[in-house]
Amino acid sequence: MGRQPCCDKLGVKKGPWTEEEDKKLISFLLNNGQCCWRAVPKLAGLSRCGKSCRLRWTNYLRPDLKRGLLTDTEEQLVIDLHARLGNRWSKIAAKLPGRTDNEIKNHWNTHIKKKLVKMGIDPVTHEPLLHGKKDTQEGDEKVQVKLEEEKRTIENSNKNCEDSLQGSTDHDDIALMDASLWSFPSSEEDFNSVIGLSSFEETCEWLMDYQGFGMLGDGLGS
Repeated sequence: MGRQPCCDKLGVKKGPWTEEEDKKLISFLLNNGQCCWRAVPKLAGLSRCGKSCRLRWTNYLRPDLKRGLLTDTEEQLVIDLHARLGNRWSKIAAKLPGRTDNEIKNHWNTHIKKKLVKMGIDPVTHEPLLHGKKDTQEGDEKVQVKLEEEKRTIENSNKNCEDSLQGSTDHDDIALMDASLWSFPSSEEDFNSVIGLSSFEETCEWLMDYQGFGMLGDGLGS
């Protein structure tokens, strides 16, 4: 057998509460205090379900109800309580006067949970998120791989330069070896014959012959 319904569904009003219904519920509970919620609708003259009356009073009508978002102090208290109690919102709400379990649950899902994730804290276990460490390790590994690739590139470049310089040196050595095979004149006569110059004696004889023909006389300058 399931739980017995709180009221007969026949004739039970649903939908938004009216201002008149709110006044009746407030008046009854302030004058008589809270009692069995199953009996409240009949005693207060309402055509509502007992559960509807309880939620209306708890979440909207009770005098000590706080409005607005939770303060920083309340948020920290919710975090501490959630770490010990989990998603037991009614027990957490009992530690925060003027706050409802539904309000705290909504605030947790829309604000506090996102803040914890940004701080690197798992909102379920309240432990540091593992994927943050994993991402850091993967990032370090990628940086290390990149540095190794750059190192290999530099080493290959240096090796290519050394090979190029070595090839150039070998070529120069071959050229010098070929130059060593060259033959140079061993005497002045041989040198003159190579570059096309006459000897000193031949030059002097030519000058004397030139003078003998009178080409260097006064007539040459006139």
